[in-house]
Amino acid sequence: MIVSIINLKGGVGKTTTAMALATAAQRDGKRVEVYDTDPQSSASLWAMVAEENGDPLPFDVVSANIATVRAAGKRYKGNKNEWVVIDCPPNGHVMDEAMRAADLVIVPTTTGPADMVKAFETAETLSARDIYYAILMTRTVARTLTLKQSMSELEEKNASYFDAQIPNREALKNFFGNSFGEDLFGYEAVYEEAKEGLENGY
Repeated sequence: MIVSIINLKGGVGKTTTAMALATAAQRDGKRVEVYDTDPQSSASLWAMVAEENGDPLPFDVVSANIATVRAAGKRYKGNKNEWVVIDCPPNGHVMDEAMRAADLVIVPTTTGPADMVKAFETAETLSARDIYYAILMTRTVARTLTLKQSMSELEEKNASYFDAQIPNREALKNFFGNSFGEDLFGYEAVYEEAKEGLENGY
């Protein structure tokens, strides 16, 4: 399966989502690779620091380009036992290729107004290309007006979204450069939703 993590805006938790989702898939017995296509190389840096800390990740992180992503799409698309999670830049040709290659595009976003605008722009682009996607709410604070308004907006725009949400936890930020502990802070539920949809053909 190819799962691309895309938002036209940075700073919304794309790399964390890619790494946590890959961890959940690996723990479920899938063969997993993360493709790092972002020029900032955050996923690759995460893996390198984890290796240096003596806490290597349980999957490979591979620097990837358009050709790599295209080849992965041909090899892994629709494969239920092998997952490639693509951490994407907010724009560019490699992002477009990751859209085309994907079985599913996850669009992480916070409840911030600017982030929500970009999430909806991303969703509209994906819908226009008939690419299956789901918006993932990250850094949420339960029972706040901002979250309630964001969820209402998702409903009003008839956007596809995950029931699972990722809470705003300081501990989650501290996993950069380390493998995840037992708690994946809601990403287990995100993985299960994604897997169910992918394996049942939505």
